[in-house]
Amino acid sequence: MQRHATVATTVVLAAPASPDAQLVEESAALLRRAEAGGHLPAEGWGRIPVAPLTEEYEDLDLAGAYAAQEANVRIRLAAGEHLAGRKVGLTSLPMREQLGLPEASFGTLFQSMVIPDGGTIDTRELITPRAEAEVGLVLGRRLSGPRVTDAEVRAAVSQVAPTMEIIDSRITDWRVSQADTVDDNASSARVAVGRSVDATDDLLTVLRDECVGLCADGERVTLGLGAEVLGDPLRAVAWPARTLHAHGSALHPGELLLHRVCARRRPPDTGLSARRAVRHRPPARTGRDRPMNHHQGCGGAAMPPREPERSDPSGVHMNARRTTSPRWRRSARPIRPEEAQR
Repeated sequence: MQRHATVATTVVLAAPASPDAQLVEESAALLRRAEAGGHLPAEGWGRIPVAPLTEEYEDLDLAGAYAAQEANVRIRLAAGEHLAGRKVGLTSLPMREQLGLPEASFGTLFQSMVIPDGGTIDTRELITPRAEAEVGLVLGRRLSGPRVTDAEVRAAVSQVAPTMEIIDSRITDWRVSQADTVDDNASSARVAVGRSVDATDDLLTVLRDECVGLCADGERVTLGLGAEVLGDPLRAVAWPARTLHAHGSALHPGELLLHRVCARRRPPDTGLSARRAVRHRPPARTGRDRPMNHHQGCGGAAMPPREPERSDPSGVHMNARRTTSPRWRRSARPIRPEEAQR
């Protein structure tokens, strides 16, 4: 993978409203302590999750939650960490309607969270981790503005990479509202990034028809369709770009943008991998003279490859303590259309 560049920028997420400063600082501090684990033994903390923040602070709303997230981001940057990108959650309209949530949300990714191709993740450092199969988009140019379009996103994305995000909640039993999740940096923990490919026009065109899923010991356990991400995964980049612009910030070259594809999460069990397939045959290969695995369609019928397929190495594999990072894998069998809705 071409490792995306470290982004040197100041994150500014000043909320439009002016949330209570004490509430913001106290809720942010609780999450720092929960995440610090054994680093604060004198205070009796040791990777112990906290109660839902909205129960502790009844007045905590989204504005306050984003302000608390910003406070913790500033502290991490001041401590020497580097911004790696953003993650966008709650991109599925049916899921938001089910939860009664008006909009998607986003969190901040740091370089310390990113596991490079061939790296490992020690889940003992986490509280209650869950794995999600996702597609990562790497920017080649700055994106900002009140009306960022899909066309501008298409021009800005330079690389596409398979990813498996390990989310973790610092809040007990995942009993979270949207404000809790936003305050908790959108439950960000780790992200394993596989080998990237060039973001050609052909590849970006078929992203909405990508099926990405998790497999356990070779058997599919979850599956998601790119079109479920705000209708098109490119919109999962345009939305935070517009939102950040409203708060005085932007998306920068080298940033990694994650969007959740699979609706179901799974604990990082032994033999877990991330795989993909395309619903329709793409018209061309991706960059680096390496064909995507496009002979296996989500629609059910196997399609002949345009040219002989090259075998891919193993995908993401996990056990109770570590995981290697993902690479593109085809689906083990044709995926029926109704399965893409699960």
